[in-house]
Amino acid sequence: MALPWTEKYRPTSVKGFVDNGKALRQLDEWLTSWTRGKPRKKAAFLHGPPGVGKTVCVEVLAEAHDFDLISLDASNWRTKSALERIVGAASRQRPLIGAKERLIVLDELEGMSGSQDRGGLSTIARLTKTTGCPMVLIANDVWNPRFSNLRNSCLVIKFQRVPVRSIVAHLRGICVKEDLLAEEEALRLIADRAKGDLRSAMTDLQALSQGKSFLAYEDVHWLGNRDRKEAIFTVLGRVFKAETCWEARRAVEVADVDYEMLFEWIYENTPHQLSNIEDLNDALNALSRADIYFRRVRTFQAWKLLKYAFDQMTAGVAMARKKSPRRWVSFKFPQRISVMSRTRRTRRLRKELGLKLGATLHMGADSVVRDVLPYLRIMFANDDAAATKMMDAFDLDETLIASLRDSGG
Repeated sequence: MALPWTEKYRPTSVKGFVDNGKALRQLDEWLTSWTRGKPRKKAAFLHGPPGVGKTVCVEVLAEAHDFDLISLDASNWRTKSALERIVGAASRQRPLIGAKERLIVLDELEGMSGSQDRGGLSTIARLTKTTGCPMVLIANDVWNPRFSNLRNSCLVIKFQRVPVRSIVAHLRGICVKEDLLAEEEALRLIADRAKGDLRSAMTDLQALSQGKSFLAYEDVHWLGNRDRKEAIFTVLGRVFKAETCWEARRAVEVADVDYEMLFEWIYENTPHQLSNIEDLNDALNALSRADIYFRRVRTFQAWKLLKYAFDQMTAGVAMARKKSPRRWVSFKFPQRISVMSRTRRTRRLRKELGLKLGATLHMGADSVVRDVLPYLRIMFANDDAAATKMMDAFDLDETLIASLRDSGG
């Protein structure tokens, strides 16, 4: 099974980081200060957009300073009692003689901003002042009003979005290691659409290059057609890893991609994500029901049916997983979309021929393409005299003539 490139090319030393050198130095100096005694700020608060290396930075520096890293997802330990039991105890207990000094990390702090908090944030604020070992908090937005006490008690370190040029350079390096040839325009577009999220760009590159030795701009140009709130691969992960209907259904809300494109992505990847035949059967049945709803929406303009289609293609697929193990499988680009992209020029010429010939033959363009073009191709291939007469009769230019002579057009 392929290893995610975000893991395969995860930095193992300070030199492996892409940008954010200032933040890296600030955290390094703060951790170094613990070797000389407790600094004035006993906790550090790392903030910045997703995918810029906040968590990895802590892990690498913990290794460099020989700390025993205790990393927790804050959203799983949001109550006062849980934090006291786990974090409080770890921050007060002194390590055994000869053991490493602890470094406590509370990641995904936004997960504690909901109604289930029950005193968790106030407990963390108190622990940042009393901890006997370094404590690092990580969140995307440090300016959340609920974090005001934490900002005052912590050393705040900002991580910036990774510049496009740095992302392109990093992706180019990965391509060399993976023996993947990629057009510069393709890498540039992936980097542009990642909006400073290096992790997202690496995930996109891996998914888009599956089964390819060459990645062209045409393979990724569809990214330019959308302003995504979340990468499509993250959205797919929400669907296939969801444990509740609500989690899966929310994928439609966070994906800034049209529902037909999302349907294609889910349809393409369902057989790869669900290995059990019964699970796959249930998921495909859900997708077929979604397709029926979409057709009724388009045919009868019954927009109120959209919600049922969304339910089937997200929650229906997610809840089909009963026996299929949860494992990492790379997402694959929809083949139907890929074929449509490759044949766009051919379909355009076909349509142009249909319109031009249809005006003379008094037929619809689709009817010409379906019923007339196959015979015209045969005549162009086998009867030069007839082909010349048709060229004059229909006033065909060289491009349209070439498309008729191309038997595969």
